[in-house]
Order: sequence, then structure tokens, then C-alpha cells
Amino acid sequence: MTTTVVGLVFLPVVVWVAAGIGLAIAFRRSESPTVFRLAAVFLAGWALLATTTLVWVLANGGWSAIVVLVHSPLTIFELRYLDLWFAGAIGAFGVFLVAFLLSQAVGRGFLLALRPRALPWPSRIPEPKTATSLLAFAAPGAEAFTFTLLERGRGGLPRRRDVILISEGLLDHLSREEEEAVVAHELGHVRELDGRYLTFFRTFSRMMRWDPVLAFLASSLTAREEFRADLDAVGTTGRPRALARALFKASQLAPPSGRALPGLLGLGGRRGRQQAIERIRRLVELAESGRFPEEPGA
Repeated sequence: MTTTVVGLVFLPVVVWVAAGIGLAIAFRRSESPTVFRLAAVFLAGWALLATTTLVWVLANGGWSAIVVLVHSPLTIFELRYLDLWFAGAIGAFGVFLVAFLLSQAVGRGFLLALRPRALPWPSRIPEPKTATSLLAFAAPGAEAFTFTLLERGRGGLPRRRDVILISEGLLDHLSREEEEAVVAHELGHVRELDGRYLTFFRTFSRMMRWDPVLAFLASSLTAREEFRADLDAVGTTGRPRALARALFKASQLAPPSGRALPGLLGLGGRRGRQQAIERIRRLVELAESGRFPEEPGA
């Protein structure tokens, strides 16, 4: 193989790795939704690599192939393995499709099982222009989360409907200002299409359990978007302390152990409560910055 051909084969790899490093730096320093979408695309590229690697290992002897990759990790990018890359792309698309269908099925399952009631839209929060349902469901825990459903619209064309679900157990402990802050936080997820991208990638990462890097990246996206949605809520309500109080109450109502639904406390569980402490700290700093007027009852 000539030097030129080798360069053409490995140039996309170098560009891809450099793009990943650049995105990681921008991801940590920027709140731009464009960075989030680029990170999601990078996740898709990583998923393709992970799936192709799995296909390559299975096609080349299993454990012995892993040893070969450890010693020569670039072997998988040789031109003779293009057919395995094609198979990996088909496999990744299949996992993507199943993850999408599963996320849609879970959302519809929530509505069927929980039988939520409609909540009046808070008068001090602008109602979104897109179809959005604000619903409450009977549950003692502190839950608030969003997801997106594709439904049949006019003329049989698909349309998007965003759903915001809040548990009665959480609503019972919130003041009006705190409830508005929670709705504004969840609306921040809706505005940035987290119900489409974030829910999907969390489902996708759970399906690809053999790839810890994908799980870590999906978890990092979740944490970052929770911080961003907090800022979006503060920008909408002007009450950082109200959201801080709501987060504190939610963390107190959350079970001390066990898995929880991804929602107001991020991924839930111990990590969700730890992240809630950091989020509350940031919100208090915003409240004390003087950028927002003193809140009633603060």
C-alpha cells in the first residue's frame, strides 16, 4: 500500500479524533445548542466505530482478534475491511432504529400506564409555539421529565408533540413560583429538542452496554443539558432561588437508593442528587449576583 493511499485511509481517522477533542473542549466551555448537536453527531460516529469494532472482532476470531487490536488498533481501518464497515453501519442503523422505536414505545407506554391529567399552563410563562402537553400523574415521588412523540397530523403527515410530565408528589410540595420554575426548566429541554436527541441517546447508550465510552458521553450530555435547562429556566422566570428550592425538595423526596427515571434530577439516583447539589450552588450564585430582582419569599 502506497504512502498516499495510507494517508487517505488514516486522514479521516485523524480528523475524527481531532474533532472529538475539539468538541470535548467546546462542550465543557460553551452553552451553545450547536455544540450539543455536534456532540450528538459525534456520538453517532462513535457508535458506528463501536459497532464496526464488535463486528470485526466477531469476524476475526473473538478474543484473539481483541489481542490483535490491542497491539495494532489501526488494523480495523485497512481497506480490506470495508465490507465489515458496511456491516457495522447496517448494525449501527439497526440499533439506532430500535432505540428510536423503543423511546417512542416507552413514551406512549407512560401515557397509557400513568393516565395523566392536563395541567393549566402557568400564566407567567410564555406558552410554546409547538404542540406541547403539560400533564400531571399520580405518583408519590419527585418526578418531572419530557419526551417527544411522533403522531399523525393533518393529511396523515407526522407531527411532533412534546410532553412534560410532573408527578403529583412533587407538585404537592412546591409553591406556585417553584412549580413555574420546574415547568420552565422542562420547557428548556423542549426548546433545545432534548426530548428528541437526549432521550434517544440515553436509550441508545443503554442498548450498547458493551461500550462504556458511549455510556459516559451520554451521561455527560445529560448533566450538561440539565445545567443548561436550569439557565434557560432562570432566564424565563428570573427566579433562580425558586428553582434551587424545587431541586432541593426533589432531592429530599427522591429515594436514597435505587434507579430513578431520568428527569428533574438528571439521571436520578446518587449521581443525580450529587449533581443537584452543584446545580443548587450555581443557582444560588446567580441569585446573589444581583442580576435578578429579589424574589418574593426568598
